[in-house]
Amino acid sequence: MNDQRVTVFHDRSLEISKFGLVDTVFVVGTADTPAEAASFSKAAFEYGLSVKSKFPRGLGGNLVVYPVVVTDTDLTEWISEYAPKHWSAFEFPVVVYPSEGTVDYQHSTPMWGRIYYKGFRETANTTLHP
Repeated sequence: MNDQRVTVFHDRSLEISKFGLVDTVFVVGTADTPAEAASFSKAAFEYGLSVKSKFPRGLGGNLVVYPVVVTDTDLTEWISEYAPKHWSAFEFPVVVYPSEGTVDYQHSTPMWGRIYYKGFRETANTTLHP
């Protein structure tokens, strides 16, 4: 995650709706360009993989990573287009605009994430809204 300082929150819980243990990881940092935001998001996901439970993904081990980019730069286009796919794990980037007091994230729902994305959005709104 480059040389910037980041804040990480990690929770592990048993969730029947997700068929096993779920590691939820929030990695909070900054980015000023779409390229920096994408790089940060990918690095946050890789960090989430490194702290995930030993249960294999898809067989009782699940991962949800929220790369949280705090910025005053408009990253609306990037967040609407950036939709990474991972096997039995989710990377749900969120952009927080503290000067505006708003949170932005992917508003479209991929077919493969239909049952989870509503919950990801609710978590982003309730947990990250400034």
